[in-house]
Amino acid sequence: MSKAKKTLASVFAVSLVTASVLAGCGAKEEKGTGAADGNAANTPKNLSILTSHANAKYAMQAKDDDKYIKELSKLSNYNLKYEFLGHGNDFTQQMTVRFASGELPDMIRTDSINSTMHPGALEKNVFEDLTPLIEKYGQNLKKKIPEQAWKSPKVSKDGKIFGIPTLAALPATRVVYIRQDWLDKLGMQQPKTVDDWLKYFEAVKKTDMNGNGDPNDEYGFYVRENLIYSNMFFSEFGADPNAWYLKNGQLQPGMIQPEMKDGIKFWKSLYDNGYINPNLFTNKGADWMGGIKQGKGGAWIHDVTNYNTDWNVANFVNEKNVKLSLIEAPVGTKGKGIAVQGDQIGYVWVVPAKNKKAEDVIKFLDWVWSDAAEEFFALGIKDYNYKIENGKPKWDMNDPANKENDASVFYQLSINPRGDGRMLDKVLEVSPNTDAVKSGIKIAEQNLIKNDALHMPTLQSLKTNPELTVGTGAGTLFLDMFAKVITGKEDVDSAFDKFVAEWKRRGGEAAIKEATDWYNAFNKK
Repeated sequence: MSKAKKTLASVFAVSLVTASVLAGCGAKEEKGTGAADGNAANTPKNLSILTSHANAKYAMQAKDDDKYIKELSKLSNYNLKYEFLGHGNDFTQQMTVRFASGELPDMIRTDSINSTMHPGALEKNVFEDLTPLIEKYGQNLKKKIPEQAWKSPKVSKDGKIFGIPTLAALPATRVVYIRQDWLDKLGMQQPKTVDDWLKYFEAVKKTDMNGNGDPNDEYGFYVRENLIYSNMFFSEFGADPNAWYLKNGQLQPGMIQPEMKDGIKFWKSLYDNGYINPNLFTNKGADWMGGIKQGKGGAWIHDVTNYNTDWNVANFVNEKNVKLSLIEAPVGTKGKGIAVQGDQIGYVWVVPAKNKKAEDVIKFLDWVWSDAAEEFFALGIKDYNYKIENGKPKWDMNDPANKENDASVFYQLSINPRGDGRMLDKVLEVSPNTDAVKSGIKIAEQNLIKNDALHMPTLQSLKTNPELTVGTGAGTLFLDMFAKVITGKEDVDSAFDKFVAEWKRRGGEAAIKEATDWYNAFNKK
């Protein structure tokens, strides 16, 4: 199972990417079709599961007799055998070897039914068509997995379902973090408009907010390299560099839209005025987080899922009475937003047809998605990871049973066939700062940026040209142009126009045509 980046997200990949509405199919939950009920009178059947350890500490050392896998086997009434492969490129290479060997387990984690880890597998009928089995045995799956996820090319083809999607912890996770204690010190309200933010930035610039005697080492907005966790002040001007927009019958990337010039000009003003850190293009993740905890940032973007961990105020250095608030993106003349809408699919389960285990896999997964299974994937093993006191569960993330080797991540995420259970209601109810986190979850959903390319697969026309990738990734033509303009090396109008022309010439025109063809075909379904 994936440990989405403790960002969730990268994870959290995750940041992962996200669907905006958890809409089911309206079917009632059929508890009687679950694995535990279906096997009740019989000897538990065996199911083998192949996944990635995703660099999760506990998963990397888990043994066959692991207590959590044994508990999950008992609850589901299936004898489960998990095999954990590597992470990243290691996982890709190992999966390629496994598919070439033909020795495949009953359930396999992949990123898509068309993944490059197993080219041609779908066309060669390696994967079972799960459509009739889901209809017969998968009422919980149909109810709890968003309808849009079933339509994804990662999951289905030609109206047939070949994969079961897992879901990220939330439809959206990113929020704006702001130093509430700085606002209080300045006597300011939480900023809502772009102009409000500029006033806050100016006040931070003029005041020694962290009290270290240097009024010039604090920045209103603290930015990370490649604009990771820094996606603000673009949608406010009409176009986000990471999104696609349907315009004049064509699906086009936001980064080439004329409105992007206004966003870039605004970012240049932030740089010129000292409102953002001058090392924004080299500020790596650990340095970025460390700088914030040293009192260098008045606001930043991160996942609400990390509120109790990465942003524990007790971990801020040499600062007292730190207070954080989770707030919305600023409202601009043309909108607002923090993160581009994604499909919320973490990865996909596929079932080899030759194993003849598809019915059992669907029954097992249907139980996994039942209400009865939720407590395990949220709180772990009763009387070990949590206790019942006065009729309510008592669970502590800092209890050694949950904290050692990140054990809670193992049962909430690594062996959780749903995906990520770290934000289940049962977890939130027993976690610290529940009200703040729940508020942040709503804020994240309300600040999604509409993406007309939702569910679009990787474009063939861009696969061999990474510099043309849409967004602010390292080595892209867009980021190169953006950096030159922000730092004053090139004029925004000429540099932007040159970038757009170059992007289209080197393959962008073909990408727009391919994307538009996909959009028209996908939305006819």
